[in-house]
Amino acid sequence: MGKKSRRKSVSIYILYYFTFYFTLGASMLYFSQFFETIHISGGQSGMIFAIGSFLAMAVQPVLGYINDKTKKSKEILVLITGVIFITLFFMNYINSFMGILTLYSLYAIAVFCEMPLMDTVSLSTDYAFGKIRLWGSIGFAVGALVSGKVIEIFGPSSFLYLAAVVSIVTGVIILKIPVKMKSTHEEDEKVDIKKLLTNKRYIVFVIVSMLFLGTNNGHNSYFGVYFKEIGGSMALLGTTIFLMTLSEVPFIGVSTKLISKKGVEFVVTLAVLCITVRWGVYFLLSKPSVIAGTFLSQGASVGLFFAGANLFVRNIVEKNTLGTAITIFMAAGSLGGMFVQYISGVIIEQSSAVYIYGFFTILAFTALILMFWGKKIKE
Repeated sequence: MGKKSRRKSVSIYILYYFTFYFTLGASMLYFSQFFETIHISGGQSGMIFAIGSFLAMAVQPVLGYINDKTKKSKEILVLITGVIFITLFFMNYINSFMGILTLYSLYAIAVFCEMPLMDTVSLSTDYAFGKIRLWGSIGFAVGALVSGKVIEIFGPSSFLYLAAVVSIVTGVIILKIPVKMKSTHEEDEKVDIKKLLTNKRYIVFVIVSMLFLGTNNGHNSYFGVYFKEIGGSMALLGTTIFLMTLSEVPFIGVSTKLISKKGVEFVVTLAVLCITVRWGVYFLLSKPSVIAGTFLSQGASVGLFFAGANLFVRNIVEKNTLGTAITIFMAAGSLGGMFVQYISGVIIEQSSAVYIYGFFTILAFTALILMFWGKKIKE
């Protein structure tokens, strides 16, 4: 492949990540606000989010297995993106609880299944994954900002049309992706799920994912409550979240060089260490100015983890189970998130939002111990 052709191919992947995560940033952050405008109660909203997450978690491994079995990544991704468009478009015309529950559940399944599958496709190339993935973080931040402005001008439901239009662009881009999955096995070789599930190193990392992503999901759900409780203003909260999201970009960018020098396992372990320290600071130094000033900690933890985790999975599993392995890994994060969100809600109800970060610190430290233990496990 010539340099010009290679640059064009990389650009397609970059555009794919940017537009897909733009759609997420433009929609995911504004559903709770939209549900209020159509008179869906807080309890009903919680049920919608929980059921959507549960169904997505259940479908992820199944779709990963289908992808590994059929090798039809491109077709599956186009179909999933079509579902995202349909759910976003029709959500503007259905106001009933059951209708919104159905549409959001389909949206959540599509979104959370596309994430690991698009990473699987990217990992099947020889391009630096970190340099491609960072454009997802940029797209998410830009999408959130643009959608906020669109809502101010055109009303609370306008973000659905914006996200739907960009999802169409994403579908067109997928059609142009030169998907060529590296095949290191015979076409009729069976996808050995049993071997995957007896891979001790992989299972340990799945547990790490449950703990790491679980605390991160809990943080995403309750950070606003925590920040308000410690005396932070809503204006400072918005600025802090935006800076946190953007902080992932430089760390994902530098991850490629760090991985080449120190190895992917080092980078993932460093990310787990950073998130342990981060939650410890949130628990022990709960002041708005301190928390806002540590916005780079999100990039150092979440940014590095997402840049290295999928590469680490690729290194420790068989090639013909990669799609299944990544989707199980992501589903484990969703399961951990459900558990952490529930326990955190109980902690807030019984005491204070500050204490959930003490809980997060314990879980993250456990994940750190598991990472060091995983190094000692021989395949």
